[in-house]
Parts: sequence; C-alpha cells; structure tokens
Amino acid sequence: MPLAFVMVNTIPDQMEHVLEKIREIECVEEAYMLYGVYDILAEVKTETTEELKEIILRIRTVKHVLNTLTLMAVS
Repeated sequence: MPLAFVMVNTIPDQMEHVLEKIREIECVEEAYMLYGVYDILAEVKTETTEELKEIILRIRTVKHVLNTLTLMAVS
C-alpha cells in the first residue's frame, strides 16, 4: 500500500482554503497547516502507485497551490 507525504506551498492568504480542499480529496488521510518552508503537509495512502500519482496530481491542481514536494515512504 503506497504511502506518501506531500508538502505544499500556497499563496499565503489562501492556506486555510487550500487545506480544506486537500482534506476533501479521497485517500488524503491527514493534512496539517505548517509554519516554515512549506505551508501544508498531507499524508496520502492509496492501493496502487497509479492511484497515488492521480491523487498527487489532484493536490497539485488545487487552486492557489504554488508547488509541491512528494516524499514516498518505504517500509
């Protein structure tokens, strides 16, 4: 079961809106607002790697997302 952590940069005054939209995406287990280099951290668990790619693309296309960094977990 693929697991990834997606770190997201947003437009500063849109962090809360982006966080809400990311939390609505299926397979996003948790999502948190951060202070530091990245604005949001999302934990994504899927059944397949292909599904993981689709979810990451959905996160990247949320309005006001500037960029992302995806970290794949290994058991």
